[in-house]
Amino acid sequence: MKNLSKILTSIFLLMIFGCSKEENIANNISNQTLEITTSGMDFVPKTLNCNVGDTIEFKLGASHNAVEVSADVYNIPNGTTPLENGFNIGYGESTYIIVSEAKTHYYVCQPHVPGMKGLIIVE
Repeated sequence: MKNLSKILTSIFLLMIFGCSKEENIANNISNQTLEITTSGMDFVPKTLNCNVGDTIEFKLGASHNAVEVSADVYNIPNGTTPLENGFNIGYGESTYIIVSEAKTHYYVCQPHVPGMKGLIIVE
């Protein structure tokens, strides 16, 4: 009976500490902060790959904005129509977004299309 009690107590403790360990491992996976800047008439990088939960920090030059557009608008040479509920970062602004779902964000610098476009690919 004493051995059964020790075994059950050991199993119980392993379950508690086993769960805590897994939670700690999950909590130690940290999200990244990644940066998008401007150089001349380009976003740097032009394509940014990241993960859900990452923070994307925009540091734009004074004559540049970053406006999220749909894939269709992105593929039009001079398309600049903002995506409803998309991000819209003002000229020369330094700010950030946190990506919350796996998808591709298409964005442009409105006065500098067709050349100044970027992608954020969230996995």
